[in-house]
Amino acid sequence: MDKNDIRLQYRKSMNHNYLVADMPEGEEDDYRLEMISRNNIPGLLKALRRMNEGREQVYYEISSLQPLSRIYDHKEIKKSEAALLLRGIADVFRAIQEYMLTEGAMILDPEYLYVDPENLKPGLLYIPWNGRQMQESLLELTEYLMEHIDQSDPSAAMWTYRLYKTAKNENCILDDIEKVLLDQAVPEPDTGSRIKEKEYTGETAVISPAELTDSDEEEEEDNERRQGLFTRIFGSGTKDKEKKAEKKTFKKDSKKKPHLMKNKEEKEDEPEPFEMPDFSDAFSDMEVVNKDDEDYGKTVFVGQTDTKPENILIEKNKGKQYRINSFPFTIGKVKNCVDLPLTDNSVSRIHARLFMQNGRVYLQDCHSTNGTFINGVQLEAEEQVMLEKEDEIGIGRVRFDYI
Repeated sequence: MDKNDIRLQYRKSMNHNYLVADMPEGEEDDYRLEMISRNNIPGLLKALRRMNEGREQVYYEISSLQPLSRIYDHKEIKKSEAALLLRGIADVFRAIQEYMLTEGAMILDPEYLYVDPENLKPGLLYIPWNGRQMQESLLELTEYLMEHIDQSDPSAAMWTYRLYKTAKNENCILDDIEKVLLDQAVPEPDTGSRIKEKEYTGETAVISPAELTDSDEEEEEDNERRQGLFTRIFGSGTKDKEKKAEKKTFKKDSKKKPHLMKNKEEKEDEPEPFEMPDFSDAFSDMEVVNKDDEDYGKTVFVGQTDTKPENILIEKNKGKQYRINSFPFTIGKVKNCVDLPLTDNSVSRIHARLFMQNGRVYLQDCHSTNGTFINGVQLEAEEQVMLEKEDEIGIGRVRFDYI
């Protein structure tokens, strides 16, 4: 769905949250509006028609639901979850047929595809004046699933790729997608497919051809550079001065050719005094020190370093500290769906989120029931406010200091 074609905004009442759509002129008598506003159709967001400042609007209730894109903001979709979601959508499509509603008005854009965070039961947005074709919506959804599927499960990747190929067919209908859902056998991808399999460190990952190009060579070079760093710090483990001199010579060459870590002219039958173990995992976060750098050996004031500032939430009254290691960072009650789970009954299942934009941290309310506050001021539903250090954040009744 093109966000510029349909105007949507969020509204909050005492106990309800709504997604509001302006009704275009000439749509007032559409029978489909009467159907969705007068009936509780399973799987559709409940719709209410209201006049506001001389304009007729449709209020869709989204209380306790969240858009699919937010739930999988920074985690992957499992195959079972994707299948559960698609089966739920198929059930909604069957239900609307009893009310003579057309499929093309269903919105499957992940940003507006609302689901229950705990069981992925859909609450679909139905906008009669939506001009898209069903095949377009299915293609957009299956492409999203393919991009966000669990990469550690090759069968899931192949399965979503098959869904995508099915939806890409110009004559695709929902029945075609259901056939893929029922048939769990996933064929091998066509030659030249975007999806490839690669095995490393005992695990299988799915990556694109672009990632296959230099990844093996880069990984080998990284491991050898890290081993070279360990050698520089702790020594080679031998007392042979000639060996040390040889390794020092080749270390200079290794800056240009990292694979030259020992003398190739050394005799094969000459015993090694000490074999260096692979410490690549233990030193994966360390950077190689380049002694030729201009600033090497200088003492730098702490204030001049490029260390990223920490982002910490301190829960008031309890004194608990929560370090925010990555963004977006979600707060709520459902453990499997948020980064910081809270047990207070004033907290919604997915209550609020912190995200970074242009180097600044923002707080956003996720249309919570009891509100999100900054320094005592309540945010509107979905409102985003930039945070400053020492701001007080309110999540329902729970209060935090942001430092």
